[in-house]
Amino acid sequence: MFKLFQSIFGSAPVKGGGHPASLVEAAIERAIDATDPRIRAASGYRRKLEPAVVHAIDHVKKLALGLPAPVEASHAAYGNDARLAAFFASPDRMSQVFGADRTLIDHLASPAGAGTEPILALLLVERTEKKVLGMAMQGDQLQRDVAQVQVSFDKHRLVDACAAEDDLRRALAHRAYDQLLAMALARIAEVGGERESLEASQSVLRAKLRAVQSAQRDFSGGGGEAPPDRAALEAKLADIEAQLAKTGSGSTVIAKHLDLLVETLGKAEEQLWIEPVTIVMDRLGIVHAKAGDTTVQLELGELRNAVGRKVVCLPVAIPRGEIPKRDILAEVRRELL
Repeated sequence: MFKLFQSIFGSAPVKGGGHPASLVEAAIERAIDATDPRIRAASGYRRKLEPAVVHAIDHVKKLALGLPAPVEASHAAYGNDARLAAFFASPDRMSQVFGADRTLIDHLASPAGAGTEPILALLLVERTEKKVLGMAMQGDQLQRDVAQVQVSFDKHRLVDACAAEDDLRRALAHRAYDQLLAMALARIAEVGGERESLEASQSVLRAKLRAVQSAQRDFSGGGGEAPPDRAALEAKLADIEAQLAKTGSGSTVIAKHLDLLVETLGKAEEQLWIEPVTIVMDRLGIVHAKAGDTTVQLELGELRNAVGRKVVCLPVAIPRGEIPKRDILAEVRRELL
């Protein structure tokens, strides 16, 4: 799959500004394998999928190319970049986080990481906000218990460590495309769960309806509790069958899954995007309405998706000398305690 996306950035454009047929073909196969391989049984699935796949490729390419150039993540650069200073309490803490990151550790231990200088990666950081009470100047008066918003950054992790910026952007395009496929799969699974629930309800209602019909033909002569209303049962059953028709049932399930995949990829920009975020904050993380002598202004890119997940992303270039050497013995001791 990585070689698939090399052609997005590394090959000459084909006639008409499109993508090589081999790339589109491989992306189609990847989309089907990652969601529902049965889609291959649907009539005309390639014709239906191709425009959506091309649209998704264009979108992930735009996302990867739209990220800023990697920022030097070193002790020397820490004080010169407000983003690094906001993400990490100190340059030493930044080094500690990088030194413990599994992606970076694995990269350094691999042949691809030998001699790499610097190491490029995408830093992902979660931004959280909470309401707090603090002190603030209101005119010339210092007010206490003022409602404020405090922002913090945590859950740092690195992804796609590599040696060259082009490789990093290719890997990020790959990751974004797979994220779109994961979202399509989630929608397919959700519809499958809904269908199972509806089918269970359908089975129960049909049984009740049969019981009502049998009761009207038996010799019981009534008495006891009033039987269920037949018309109401039939109305509920019709409603459930209408909902089942929307989710797909029987032979239409595969076609429905294809439609969901096409819709997700065809609206890729509504599924996954980078939102510019501007934050004016002081050294304690308190958000301010406007910049001042004690504040910094952060210009961030936050990767968001249609289900509400969001994470701040920043390409970084980490000098090899800034990464602490691992103390294997200390790590083993911590595991044993």
